[in-house]
Amino acid sequence: PKYLRAMRLMSGFLGAHPNFQVHQHPQAFQIKIRSHWSWFHLREQQLLLFFQDPTHLVTKWRNRLLSATAELCLGNQSISINHLHDIIENDNYSKLDHGLTKSDINPK
Repeated sequence: PKYLRAMRLMSGFLGAHPNFQVHQHPQAFQIKIRSHWSWFHLREQQLLLFFQDPTHLVTKWRNRLLSATAELCLGNQSISINHLHDIIENDNYSKLDHGLTKSDINPK
């Protein structure tokens, strides 16, 4: 929890550090976020960016794909587990291309 709080304060997400305006630092860079991305929070000036490690990020994507109720959207496109089935079954791709097996998308 303390690392999450520090990350929130440094990024300006639902809070700010009262004694240090990190986004006003001389080395802060400018970012323009599209106005229709209401789900994405980021100040226009940032000194630091935080990324979740790829393993956990992909695990979250996989869990959303496998969920019967959750939906996974990339941009304005919806993705389902059926898309992965189609890739695996498509003769134009080999396992060397996508690295997927049926057990990857049908865990026991």
